[in-house]
Amino acid sequence: MKKLILSAAFLGLGIFGFAQTAQSRTVDFQQKKAERLQKMKQELNLTDAQVTQIKALHESKAAERKQEMAAKKEDRIKMMKENDAEMQKILTPDQYKKFQEIKAKKMAERKEQFQKRKTAEAAVVK
Repeated sequence: MKKLILSAAFLGLGIFGFAQTAQSRTVDFQQKKAERLQKMKQELNLTDAQVTQIKALHESKAAERKQEMAAKKEDRIKMMKENDAEMQKILTPDQYKKFQEIKAKKMAERKEQFQKRKTAEAAVVK
């Protein structure tokens, strides 16, 4: 009976801890960013105006990277659709249907592997 209660308690703590990791990652990232900026301020003897300018620079560069990533994603999607249209022209309807099934199966496998890797990384971070 004690083992059952203890294992249920550990399971509950594990689930609670896992739920907190997504929020804590964002908070940790923000804290680390602020700490790096503070360290830079001390090491380089920056003024508050310089710190504000550097912070604005970092934010604008992050926004640029985000836009570039979105553009690259759109390009990849466009290329995939073009490739799919070419495959549909080449293959017979039965072959194309089978091709789509194989492609969907591979995507599901990749997604599963990604989830496993993500779960393993989260376990290591704890």
